[in-house]
Amino acid sequence: MRKSRNSIAIEISKRRLEKLRSIAPDLDFGGGMSIPNFSKAIDELDDLQAAYNQSLSVLDGQLSIIKRKEEELREMRDRFLKLVGGKYGTDSIEFLNAGGVPKSERKRRQIMGRSKVPKES
Repeated sequence: MRKSRNSIAIEISKRRLEKLRSIAPDLDFGGGMSIPNFSKAIDELDDLQAAYNQSLSVLDGQLSIIKRKEEELREMRDRFLKLVGGKYGTDSIEFLNAGGVPKSERKRRQIMGRSKVPKES
């Protein structure tokens, strides 16, 4: 699950807007530098971020479904192989064709350890 996005720029801009409004609620320096334009820019970015976070939430829900379905598919795949092995045997051509490793061809793990032969002094 992805972490939702928070914008420090939005938070700082909101505080700056509050401080600018304390000077004059209709402050306008021209060239688009006015309280209403600044407030609108903050709101637009805030809305975009909210939409992004909602999209992440939807995607996270879909990802959870995908992961669950993958696990179900893995279990089904393993069950098929076990059923083929049970019906035809684990050394059969059918088991091999189903993707299994024949029991007679499996490598056994050898534990590396000390030899039990005593050393000569």
